[in-house]
Amino acid sequence: MESVQKIAQGETKLPCLNIALVGGGCGGSALIKFLESHKLRNLHVCIVGVADLNDDAPGVVYARKKGIYTTKNYRDFFSCADLHLLIEITGREDVLEELMRTKPKEVKVIDHLSARLFWDLIEVQEEKISCEKKLAHSNRLATVGRMASYLAHEIRNPLVSIGGFATVIQNSPELPANLRPKVEIIVNEVKRLEGVLRNMRNFIRPLKQNKGKYNYNELVRRAHDILQWEIKARKLETSLDLDSDIPNSLFDKELILEALVTITRKLAQSMEKNQRLSLQTELCWDTVGIYLVGEGSWIPPNDLENMFNPFADEQDSSTGLDMAMSKKIIEDHGGEVKVTSEVGEGTAIVIELPLENTG
Repeated sequence: MESVQKIAQGETKLPCLNIALVGGGCGGSALIKFLESHKLRNLHVCIVGVADLNDDAPGVVYARKKGIYTTKNYRDFFSCADLHLLIEITGREDVLEELMRTKPKEVKVIDHLSARLFWDLIEVQEEKISCEKKLAHSNRLATVGRMASYLAHEIRNPLVSIGGFATVIQNSPELPANLRPKVEIIVNEVKRLEGVLRNMRNFIRPLKQNKGKYNYNELVRRAHDILQWEIKARKLETSLDLDSDIPNSLFDKELILEALVTITRKLAQSMEKNQRLSLQTELCWDTVGIYLVGEGSWIPPNDLENMFNPFADEQDSSTGLDMAMSKKIIEDHGGEVKVTSEVGEGTAIVIELPLENTG
């Protein structure tokens, strides 16, 4: 247990709460990630070990990658003098009863249901805060949306006229040869602006979802297949790691596929030759995580902040709208997109989507 004690003795100004997990399934890996990403005000939470009979359980594999002690026998934790809490997430009453009977007296225990309740309460609070922020953001977007809708309408009418007249001139046999390239530029630029206006209208309007029973793994695989030639052209390496436990869910497969392709393409464009692009999925209780990881890639902070800003890309406004539309698709499905990028480490885009009952 030397490795457990070393982890438990990590330096921190806050009192340290050392926790070991009994159960290393999907809930185990999800709980580790949850506790990693949620900092408590008055305690420093440290996962010191994971126990599961299955060496290949997702929680055990993830813990091993993070340098956390793993074992097949939870009694190995009892030799750690600094252990404060055991969380039982196997959901088995016999395991819980045995755990309660054999544990050291000073070690507390949280069972599977209590852990899930704790998780849900925090998520409800976070969802409340998130909804308040989204409401304030939506009010601002509503004003911008009305203005954009008005401008799109006012611009489209003269633009159609310009495009129509330019096409007539382009097809005229009396057009001098030296003017033909200039007219072609006008026609092409009108088409480009019409595309921008079309994307803007789609972004402003509510999305119509055509939900059916599908599997997220299928869409990740399709997105990979669609982009494989672009990825090969950029000389990137790719890998797929799909969680076979993910069940079917209700969602609009065309919209989600569109979002996945757009976001994956954007990540690939930030990568350099011979870097690896990984596409992974993972079941986390009632949500599915889709992880797009560009190993070694880096997106500057300003670009990262404006990644989903529809008006941030000055070189290609259509790209900005496509990314904003992808975020809108995911959020309209009750999901969320998070992006992190570190120099030397890479860029990770995490897409969380809910599992809706297929009946």
